[in-house]
Amino acid sequence: MKQILIFILIFSSACSQVKPLQKAETSLSTKQKVSPIVVQKLTIKPGEVTKLKFSFPVDITKINCSEKDITVFREEDHYSAFVVESYFSNFKPFNCTANNIKIAEYQVLPKEFPSETLKVDMKRVVLSKADQKRVQTEQIFLNSVYRASPQNPMFSEAFELPIDSEITSIYGSRRVFNKKKQTQHLGTDFRAPVGEPIKAANAGRVVVARELFFTGNTVTIDHGLGIFTIYGHLSKLNAVEGEMAPQGAIIGLSGATGRVTGPHLHWGVKIEGEFIDGHSLVNSSK
Repeated sequence: MKQILIFILIFSSACSQVKPLQKAETSLSTKQKVSPIVVQKLTIKPGEVTKLKFSFPVDITKINCSEKDITVFREEDHYSAFVVESYFSNFKPFNCTANNIKIAEYQVLPKEFPSETLKVDMKRVVLSKADQKRVQTEQIFLNSVYRASPQNPMFSEAFELPIDSEITSIYGSRRVFNKKKQTQHLGTDFRAPVGEPIKAANAGRVVVARELFFTGNTVTIDHGLGIFTIYGHLSKLNAVEGEMAPQGAIIGLSGATGRVTGPHLHWGVKIEGEFIDGHSLVNSSK
C-alpha cells in the first residue's frame, strides 16, 4: 500500500510539470513570408521581346499577356517569361496576369523602320505555279515545326549573335523587290562572304536543315518555349535534323542560296509565333 501511494505522488508531480501544447504558428509564419505582388510597369516596341522576371506565391506554368498564354520557366528564386510584341502591332497597352492576378503592365512605344529597294532574280519575285506549290508545301512543313516546340527551355545561357560581322540590313525594313513585290524584312542580314562559319545562337534541337525556296540552305534550331532561330542562305549545312546543337556549334557556312542579291547570312528569330528582332532577344536574355 505504501508503494502505491509513493507511485501516485511521483506521477502527479510529473504531470503538474507538463506544459500545455502551444498553438501551431506555421500558417502565420508562412503568410508572413509571402511577398506582395508588385505590378511591373514596362515598355516594349514592335518586333521586340522582353524577359519578364517575377515572383509568385504558388506554382504556375503559364501567364497570359494580351489574351495570349505564354509559357514560364523557373530561374533561381523567380519565374521568367519571354514577352513579345508583333511587328504588326496595334500599339494598344496590355497587361500580363498569372492566375488572373496582374503582374505587369506594358505600354507599346512607336518605332520607325527604314525602306530599301532590291533587285533579285525575277523568278524569285513572280513565282511559277510549280514554285507557288513548292512554297505552300514548305510553309505547311514549317508551320508544323513551329507548333511542336517543347514547354521547357533547352538552353541555360544568354543568346548570342551567330556571327561577328557588319549588319547590312536591319530587322523590320520595308523592302521592294524589282519594283514589284513589297514585303517586310523580319530578320537581320550580316555581311558574310561564302564559307564563313555560322554558330548556333544557343543550345537547342535542329528541326530544319534543308534547302528552302526563299532562304536557300536553311538551318532552324528549336530552343524550347516556342523560341526558334533561323539561319538562311547557307552554302553548306553542317547540322542534321533531329540532332542537338550546343551553343556555338558550327551549324553551316554562309553563302548565297535562295532569294539573295549576294552572299550574306540572314538570321531570323521567331518567338510564340512572331518574328522578332534577334538583337532584342540577345539583349533581353542576358
